Amino acid sequence: MSLENVLGKTEVCKQLSGLIASERLPHAIVFESPNSELAEKAAKEIAKACVCSGKGIRPCGICPDCVKAEKDIHPDIYKVKITDKKQAVGVGEIRSMIGECYIKPNEAGCKVFLIFDKMTIEAQNALLKILEEPPRGVFFILTAESSAALLQTILSRSTVFKLGTDALSRSGKNDHEVEEAAAAIAKAIPKNIELPLLIAMGKLTDGKEFARNVLGRLAEILSMALEDKYFRDDNIPEYISELSRTLKKRSIVKLIDVISEAQEMITHNCNMNLLATWLCANIRQSRHES
Repeated sequence: MSLENVLGKTEVCKQLSGLIASERLPHAIVFESPNSELAEKAAKEIAKACVCSGKGIRPCGICPDCVKAEKDIHPDIYKVKITDKKQAVGVGEIRSMIGECYIKPNEAGCKVFLIFDKMTIEAQNALLKILEEPPRGVFFILTAESSAALLQTILSRSTVFKLGTDALSRSGKNDHEVEEAAAAIAKAIPKNIELPLLIAMGKLTDGKEFARNVLGRLAEILSMALEDKYFRDDNIPEYISELSRTLKKRSIVKLIDVISEAQEMITHNCNMNLLATWLCANIRQSRHES
C-alpha cells in the first residue's frame, strides 16, 4: 500500500509526499478525520516512510523496514496502547513512551510513536513536554476524530492534516495564495518596523476560512523555525531560517500559542479587522519574549 492508495490524489497526499521527499516531515503530526480507519492507515504509511531504508520514493514498500512496518512488527514503530480500564491513554503510558524516546533506534534511523486512542488531560500535558523539546530523530503521529479532543497547546506544536475534507477549496483560495499570505506574515515578524506586518495582516480580512488556513500554515512555518533551532536544516527557505536566527525559542513558542488563540477566536465569529489588529499587537509583544 502507498500513501496515494490511502489518501488518493488529494492536496494532503501531495503535501505529505513533498515533506517526505524533502526530509522536512514535522516531528509531530495530527491526522484529524471522522473516519478513524482512514486516519490510522495514513499514520501507518507515514510511519513506514520514516523508517524506510529503500532508495527513491518512500515508503518503497519492499525494503525489510517497510515489510516489518506493514506487518506491525517494526521495533522502531511504537504504538501507545491503553493499559487500564479508563478507555483512554493515561499519563503512565505517555511517561513510558517518553522513556522510549531517549533510547536509540534498533534498526532504523529514527523512532516513530503512534497514538490512536483518546488521551486524558494529564496524559496530554505530559506529552506536551516532549513535543516542546523532542529528541532528534523522533516522530509523533496522533489521530483524532476531532481536533477538539486535543489541547490547543498540543495542536499548536503539531501539524494538523484534515483527511476527507478540502479546506482550501472551501475557502475559495488556492494553496498558493494561502502559502503566499502566510509567508508574508512570517517575513514581517522579525522586522523592527510595524508597517510590513500590518500590510501582511490585511490579507486575513479576505475571509474567515481563508484566514484560518493562513494561520494554520503560519503555525507550521513557526514550528519549522523552532525545529531549526534544534536541528539546523540548510534546505528550509531563508525567511524561516531568519525566524530561527532572530527569535528566541521562548518567543517562537509564544507566537505559536498566539496563532492558536487567534484560530480559536475565528471559530467564535470575531470581527476580522479587530483580529488582525489584535494579532499585530500580540506578535509584537511575543517576539520580544525574554
